[in-house]
Amino acid sequence: GEQMSGPAWTPASGSASTTLPFTSKTSTYTVDNEDCIVNCTSGTFTVTLPTAVGLTGQYFVVKNSGTGVITIDGDGAETIDGAANKILAVQYESMTVISNGANWIIV
Repeated sequence: GEQMSGPAWTPASGSASTTLPFTSKTSTYTVDNEDCIVNCTSGTFTVTLPTAVGLTGQYFVVKNSGTGVITIDGDGAETIDGAANKILAVQYESMTVISNGANWIIV
């Protein structure tokens, strides 16, 4: 089947800019395939990625806008650059991950 190269985007009305799916979270969250940017605005919690299988080329950005610690976790035993999880411990830090069809890699 045809693979998506990233989340769907919609041109903003009357401009040449691009609008990406954006969601803000303050507690434990499992990323939806339709998400693109997950903005963690407060608290310390885990953001779990969906399975990387069948999503080759799909990417997500996780941003820690708050002062808490955000743990990014792969689905089940899936890894992020070979690790079970990654930590965003610094306010305003972000991480972009992309599926290689089996696991997540940081880009």
